[in-house]
Amino acid sequence: MKRKTIDIITLGCSKNLVDSEQLMRQLEEAGYNVTHDAEKPEGEIAVINTCGFIGDAKEESINMILEFAQEKEEGSLEKLFVMGCLSERYLQELAIEIPQVDKFYGKFNWKELLQDLGKAYHDELHIERTLTTPEHYAYLKISEGCDRKCSYCAIPIITGRHVSRPMEEILEEV
Repeated sequence: MKRKTIDIITLGCSKNLVDSEQLMRQLEEAGYNVTHDAEKPEGEIAVINTCGFIGDAKEESINMILEFAQEKEEGSLEKLFVMGCLSERYLQELAIEIPQVDKFYGKFNWKELLQDLGKAYHDELHIERTLTTPEHYAYLKISEGCDRKCSYCAIPIITGRHVSRPMEEILEEV
């Protein structure tokens, strides 16, 4: 039986890229072929990791979702899933406005996404990633969230309070 291919499309910051790389590793372990090129999608399934921080990023995310929703309507895509900051912040509104998406997930719902695909999340792989950057560098996420509540910033609303990763885990990843 041919392995299904999942396209992971990452929008926004380097933290989103790290999240996508970790999800890619989980999906590969689950038996999928995984690609990471929004310009040349080739999968039967697409997962869009969105950004919801500033207006331009929200617009880019929505346009990308609509582009893939059109692909699904035309029959060239079986399933479409959306995760990340935009869906964390506007989950219900997006689900109503873009019904072509099979499911919207918040920023931290990878286990649920894998379960919906009929696959298991592997806790032992939680820091392993499929790197998409050139081999001479990779991003390292050392924390998530923010404790400041600046009036112009949505980060605390989207990602919650600041949480640092344990030093041992960071060293293991490096």
